[in-house]
Amino acid sequence: MTSSATRPSPRLRKWVETHHIEYIPASARHGRAWHQLGFWWGSNVNVFNVVLGGIVVSIGLTFWWALIAIAAGTVAGALLIALHATQGPRLGVPQTIQSRGQFGFYGAAFMFPCVLALNIGFIAAQLVIQAQSLRLVTSALTIPQWIALLAIPSLIIGIYGYRWIHKSIQATAVAVTLALAIMGIQALRHGSLPAAQATMTAPHAGLFGAGVALLVIDMLSFGPFVSDYTRYLPESVSGKGMFWAIYAGNVSATIFSCSIGAYITALLPRLDPVTAIGQVSGKWALILMAVSLVDAGTFNAYTGAFQVLAIGTMWRRLRPESVAVRVIPFAAVMAAGVIIALLGWQAFVTNLGNFLDVLLMVFIPWSAVNITDYFAIRHGHYHVPSFFDPRGAYGRLAWRGLLAYATGLAAEWPFVSQPDYTGPLVSRLGGADISWIVGWIIPAAAYLLLTRTGKDVPAGRLELAGGKPGSANE
Repeated sequence: MTSSATRPSPRLRKWVETHHIEYIPASARHGRAWHQLGFWWGSNVNVFNVVLGGIVVSIGLTFWWALIAIAAGTVAGALLIALHATQGPRLGVPQTIQSRGQFGFYGAAFMFPCVLALNIGFIAAQLVIQAQSLRLVTSALTIPQWIALLAIPSLIIGIYGYRWIHKSIQATAVAVTLALAIMGIQALRHGSLPAAQATMTAPHAGLFGAGVALLVIDMLSFGPFVSDYTRYLPESVSGKGMFWAIYAGNVSATIFSCSIGAYITALLPRLDPVTAIGQVSGKWALILMAVSLVDAGTFNAYTGAFQVLAIGTMWRRLRPESVAVRVIPFAAVMAAGVIIALLGWQAFVTNLGNFLDVLLMVFIPWSAVNITDYFAIRHGHYHVPSFFDPRGAYGRLAWRGLLAYATGLAAEWPFVSQPDYTGPLVSRLGGADISWIVGWIIPAAAYLLLTRTGKDVPAGRLELAGGKPGSANE
C-alpha cells in the first residue's frame, strides 16, 4: 500500500491508470464477462489479420485450402488463450507474473524477455503495415517518417491505460468491421478468383501445416498476456461465460479478417496484401486499415511494459500505485518497436512469418504447463503474495515446471519445419510441422506425471498478506 502522501490524486486516478503488475484489489474491479467479446473482436478485426490471411495464401496455399487452414489454426489456438484468460479475474495479476506459480520466482524469468520480444516484434510489424498503407495513399512522407508519426497516437492511449485501451478498441471495432465488410463485397465484385486459386486439389501436407501453425501462434501470441486484459474483472465473474465470450470474439474476428485478406491476395497474387487492398478498395480502405492498428500498438506496448517491470521486481518490489512506474517502461517498449520497424521494414512479411514460427516453439510448452497447473493440479488456488516473493510458496526455482517445459522444447525439435531448420521426422510426415501439437501434449503429460510426487505449494487459497488490499482505480 502507498501512504496518503504518495497516493496519486483523485483527479489523476480518475483518468490515468495507476496500477501495473501488482494485485488488483476488489475495490478496483469492474466489468462483465460479455464485455470481453467486444474487446477481443476489436483486438482482431484489423489489417494485421488481413495481411496474415494474405500470407497464408502467399506461402502457397490456394484460397479454399487457406480458409481451411485459417479456420483450423484459429479454432485450436483460441481454445488455449480463452483458458488462459479465465485466470485473470481469479488471480488479479498479469499472466507472466502468475507463471511464477509453475516455474518459481526466478524460474519464470525466461518468459519475460520472450514475451517482451513478442510485443516489440508485433509493434514493429504493425507499424510497418500501417506505414505501407498510408504511403500508398500519399507520398508526402516516407515509410520511416510514417512509422515515427503513427507511434504517437498509440503512445497517448497507453499513457491513460487499461480503461482507455478497452474504450479505444471498442470504438474503432465498429468502423473497422464495416470497412472490412465493404472491402469483402468490393473484392467479390472485382472479379473471380484465378483458376489456380479456386482449385480444391489437396496441398502438400507441410504447406497446409505451415498455414495452420501460423494461425495457432497468431492466437497463442495473446496467451502470455491475455489475463492482463481480464485481471480487472470481479473475481465472481462467470468463468464459463468469460471463456465463451473470449473464444467467440477471437475466433469470429480472426477468421473474418483473415478470410478477406486471403481472398484479396488470391485475387491479385502478384501484389503484396497491402497493395492489393488499395487496388481493390481504394485509398479510403488503406487509411482505415492504418487506423485499425493504432490500438494494437498500444496493446502490445502496454503488456510489454509489464515484462520490463517483472524483470525489475526480481531485485526490488515496486510501488503498487504509480503512474511513472507503468508509463516509463511503456514508452520505452513503444520506442523499441519503432526502432525495429525502422530497421526492418523492407522485408517485414518474410520476417513476420519466421518470427511467428520461432515463437510457436517457445510458447506452446509454456501454455501446456500453465494450463495443466491451473486447471488440473491447483484448480485455481494460488498464494498471490508469493508471486512477488522469492522466499514465498513457489520458491526461487520450481523444478517440476521447468523440467516439463524443457521436455516440451526437446520434444518439438524433431517435428519442426522452418526455413532455417527442418527436424529429422518432418520428411516422414510428408513435410508437415506438428511441433506445436507435440510441444503441448508432451509437457502437459510430463507435468502431470512429475506433480504426482508432490506439490510445490500447499492446497487451498491463501489470503493476501498484509490484510485487506488498499483501494485503487484501474
